[in-house]
Amino acid sequence: MNVIEGVPAWVYPAAGVAVLVLLIVVAVRAYLARRFIRLNEAKINSIAFEILRNVLIPNGNGGQIHLNYLLLTERGLLVLDLFDVPGAVFGGDQMFQWTAIGRKLRFTFANPQSILYDRMAAIKLLAGEIPVEGRLLFTQRGDFPKGKPKDVLRIDHLNNEFPAIDRTRTSVATAFQEIWQRIKEDAKPNTLG
Repeated sequence: MNVIEGVPAWVYPAAGVAVLVLLIVVAVRAYLARRFIRLNEAKINSIAFEILRNVLIPNGNGGQIHLNYLLLTERGLLVLDLFDVPGAVFGGDQMFQWTAIGRKLRFTFANPQSILYDRMAAIKLLAGEIPVEGRLLFTQRGDFPKGKPKDVLRIDHLNNEFPAIDRTRTSVATAFQEIWQRIKEDAKPNTLG
């Protein structure tokens, strides 16, 4: 084995161990990130007969509007915007900007309620008489210590407000099927998101 002059022999095994530890840390983080996404998706899937993800639908003004999630539930249609914002989130119905304060990061973002209401309005144009609801869904990494604004829900409380569906009871889904099918036909995949 060629040894670079002046480098002790123990450095090579130590470097190999360091690289191995780094690879393990990266693999564990990737696994935990995928697991986090799968768990969130499972919670969302549990309340829906069918789901449209990351689609564009007509907005009623000749354009299109993006939907993160549109769910066919027992209560009708549900528009969900999912946010993974770590830390304490401070926001209100009348505030233009909401603030998130985490351990290492503080940032502001636009109040997401107005775009949720725009998305709900676009769905109502397509849905006719079917009830349409909307929620701003935050992962468990975010908390609202000063209270949650209207239509905000944490994913760990999703089943409290929208119980898991009974897949054997398809009468509700059947009642909404014609309009749901039309919405699916109008929806286009969002290739940018």
